[in-house]
Amino acid sequence: MARTSFVTVVPACAALAVLVASGCATSTGGVRGVAAIPSPAPVRESAEVPVQPPIEFEPPSRLPVLGMPGEVSEPVPGGEIDWTDNSVRARGTGVIDPGAKNPAQARLMAERAAVVVAQRNLLEIIKGVRVDSETRVKNFMTDYDVIYTRIEGKVEGARQRGPTKYDEAAGVVIVELEIDVYGQEGISDALQPVLGSEDVMIASTATPQVRDFLAQYSALAFDGGDAGLKPAMYPKIYDADGNLLLDTRDYAQYIGQGGRSAMQFVNDLDRVLSRSELQGIPLVLKVKEVTGKLGADIILGRQDADKLKWLKDGFKFLVGAGRFVLKVLL
Repeated sequence: MARTSFVTVVPACAALAVLVASGCATSTGGVRGVAAIPSPAPVRESAEVPVQPPIEFEPPSRLPVLGMPGEVSEPVPGGEIDWTDNSVRARGTGVIDPGAKNPAQARLMAERAAVVVAQRNLLEIIKGVRVDSETRVKNFMTDYDVIYTRIEGKVEGARQRGPTKYDEAAGVVIVELEIDVYGQEGISDALQPVLGSEDVMIASTATPQVRDFLAQYSALAFDGGDAGLKPAMYPKIYDADGNLLLDTRDYAQYIGQGGRSAMQFVNDLDRVLSRSELQGIPLVLKVKEVTGKLGADIILGRQDADKLKWLKDGFKFLVGAGRFVLKVLL
């Protein structure tokens, strides 16, 4: 009689359960063929690197007017435009009534008449001031009523320069009035509605190129004497190919804040650059030629133009410190 063999079939899941259980029951022996899982290594905290505060940029100190009063001056009927001192001056004369019963009152009336004449002369002189190489103040006064009104207001508020002069022999009173070219009380403020450009992006901080220049040079000077450069409130600078490097009119607000020393017009460049206030070496560029109807715009050679790729970003720092110098010829 044949024997019958019985084979007990254990489900795979049960066998695995037994295998795991047997492995867990022994403390010293592990389950053969199963690798032990190592414990994770402790994570080291990286040492914190101290953050150095950024080096703050200190703009150069503001210089005074470098030229002598009257050094670059345009005499005109009734007064003058003093570009070095950045002011416009006008004189007025009043006649003292020789037959007046009250001499003191007669002199007072003559002084008032002299002021009116000086204001009238001042208005006419301001009209002839060059705004740029194509425009004078009178052009804006003609085209814009608001500019005419603002200029008249500045003239009425003009300050008296020096004491009233009495010429007893001639029987006249002489008064001199003046107004700034730049500043809150000056011509630039009156022209503000038509100056500047909203499309121009001006850097709020000094770029590395600007910092390098200000660290190396004490000023930027343009020698335009031989080229016949004429003074204007807002000259432009071009390279030899006609590309515009800088339109100073776009920076009118910064020039206005710089006051009388914002744009330094001189005719004796060597004397000015030797002054102790500059405390360093200025960069002097030769004006190759001038352009524009009024001869107030600058053209530079290619090599000199390549040195000024940073100028649009750095110009406001130069005029704010009175370190933009122009040698002109009148």
